[in-house]
Amino acid sequence: MSEYITFVEVADTGKTKIFEVRSTSSGASLGMVKWYGPWRQYIFCPAVTTVWNIDCLQAVTEFIKRLMAERVRKTCAAVHIYTTKEDTALMKCERCEKPYQEMDAGPPVDPALRSVERRIG
Repeated sequence: MSEYITFVEVADTGKTKIFEVRSTSSGASLGMVKWYGPWRQYIFCPAVTTVWNIDCLQAVTEFIKRLMAERVRKTCAAVHIYTTKEDTALMKCERCEKPYQEMDAGPPVDPALRSVERRIG
């Protein structure tokens, strides 16, 4: 993934995983990537005394993006959420971006109704 850092899985909670970010050259711990429930996403917690350049931060960002995409694919395996568009060819699942297909579960949801549903739920 990166010339300077590696990601090592150190725990699996059953729902999410925890990764240690390590220096490729020394093996020193540089931080952790873990799930943060209040934000419903993976986050990076750098070690206190570390200094980061843009390339290493980009590597961490790409790693987290892949973790989130993997999570979305797992949660979207059975139910996709679509917003209504006049041209169904332009419709994609809000979570996994799968193109709309007639056989997918349920009809498309009107965007106005989705916002009400989110406020209530």
